[in-house]
Amino acid sequence: MKTRKNYLRIILAIIFPLGIYAAAMSQLGPTIATNGIWQGISSFQVIQAKIDDKLERVCLPKIEFEDDIDQQMLKQTVSEGIPTQNAVFQLYHDGLGRPKKENGMYYASDVFLKDLKMTYTAYLRRAGYRFTVSRTPAYEDKELLRGVLYSDHITTRMAELDKQEKEDKEKKDKKPESPRNLSTMRVTTIYDVLPKGVIPPRIRKQQEEIARRIAELKNRPYETEIVQIDPLRWASGRMGLIREDGVISGANVEGQKPELIILPPEQPGWLTPKMIGELDGQPCEFVLHRYANGLEVMQNSRYLVRDIYFSKWKLSWEEWLAKHGIKYVEPDLLPDFASGTIALEVKLVSGKFNSLRAPVLCEIDFAKPNKLVGMNECFRVFPPDPRPNNFVQFANKFNELFKGKEADVSILVCPDGQPYTEIGQRRARRIYFPELKATLDMAQNQVLTGKLR
Repeated sequence: MKTRKNYLRIILAIIFPLGIYAAAMSQLGPTIATNGIWQGISSFQVIQAKIDDKLERVCLPKIEFEDDIDQQMLKQTVSEGIPTQNAVFQLYHDGLGRPKKENGMYYASDVFLKDLKMTYTAYLRRAGYRFTVSRTPAYEDKELLRGVLYSDHITTRMAELDKQEKEDKEKKDKKPESPRNLSTMRVTTIYDVLPKGVIPPRIRKQQEEIARRIAELKNRPYETEIVQIDPLRWASGRMGLIREDGVISGANVEGQKPELIILPPEQPGWLTPKMIGELDGQPCEFVLHRYANGLEVMQNSRYLVRDIYFSKWKLSWEEWLAKHGIKYVEPDLLPDFASGTIALEVKLVSGKFNSLRAPVLCEIDFAKPNKLVGMNECFRVFPPDPRPNNFVQFANKFNELFKGKEADVSILVCPDGQPYTEIGQRRARRIYFPELKATLDMAQNQVLTGKLR
C-alpha cells in the first residue's frame, strides 16, 4: 500500500510541473522573442542572421508590394540603411517554446532592429515601399515557400557560375571579356526607373544576371510566364551625327538606322565640330523611353532617347556633357510616358517559315492577315546561341531546311491590343516548329551542331 502511494506521488510530481509548463506555453502566443544579430538580407523575404552564434536564415510571412519593385535596388537600400546590429527576432515556435526550423530556415513574424529602434517592415515603409504582410506564417504558405526555395536555387546557381567563370579566367590568364551582346527583352525581373537619367556601369552587371535568369526560365511554358517590360529599353548600336537641336542621324540601332532625338542642353552653341566628330561612330547603348502602352516614344517621327551610355568610355550622356563643361538638362516625363512596368500578352499566330534575314530577324508568311499580322511579317528573335562564324552560310543552310515549314509564332501584344514592336519591328517571344517539336533556337542549335542536315 505504501509503495502504491509513493508511486502516485511520483506520477503527480511529474504531471503537475508538466501541466504548469503546458499552461505557460499556451500563453506564449505564436512567436517567441529571440535575441540575435542582423546580418543582412538574401531577398526582401529572407533575412540573414546570427542566432546562438550560428549563421541562420529567417523567412518572413509573404510581403506583397502594391507596386512592382526593383529587387536589386531594394536590396541595396536595405544593405546601406540597415547595418549589422543586435536585433530581436519574433520566431514562430513548435508549441513547446522551441523555434520552428524547416527547410534550413527559421520563421519570424518580424524583426526589431535595436539600433534603429524600429522593425524591419517599419523600415521598408519608411523607405517608401507600400505593401501588406500576410498573417499566415511562411512555413504554412506552400506557394511562398516554393518561390523562396526556387529563388535560392537560382541564386546558388548564379553564384556557382560566377565562381566558375572567375576560376576559368584566372587559369587562362585572360583579360576581362567585353560585355556580351544581350537581348533587350527582359522577362520576370524588373528594373523600373534609372536615377535622373544617369546610367551607372553596375547596371550592365545586372543585365548579365537577368540574362542568366532568362536562360534558366526560357524553356518553361508561356502560360506560366509573366511577360513584363520596363519603361526604358536598352538598344545596342553606334552613335551617329548629332545636331545642336538634339537630332541624331545615321546612328546604327540594332542593325537599323532610324532618326533619333535627345533633349539637348539649353546653352546656345554648346555643340562644336570636334564634339560631333568625337561622338560619331562611338559604340553605345541607347536608352529609349516607352509609352504606357509599351511602344517606344516618338517625337516628329524620331525615336526619343532618354539617355546614352558610351560603352568604350564608360560614360553616360550627362557625364560626357560634364566632361566638356556643359550643364545637363533632365528630361520631363509626359503623362502618357510609362512610369512603371508594362504587362504584355502573348498570342499565338500560325504561319509558314520563310527565312532568317539576320541573326535577330526572322520572316514568316501567313495565309490570312489579321489585326496582329499581315501576309508577310518580319519578327525580332533571339540570336543563335552560340553564334555561327559565318552567318550567311548558316542562314542559307537553315532556310534550305525550314522554308515552307509550319511555324507557330508567339508574339507579344501591348495592353491596347497593338503588336509590341522594337524600332518598328514585331517581337516574337518564341517560334515553334510543330513538325520538329522544337523551338527556333533549338532548331538553330541542331543545325549548328550538325544534328540536323
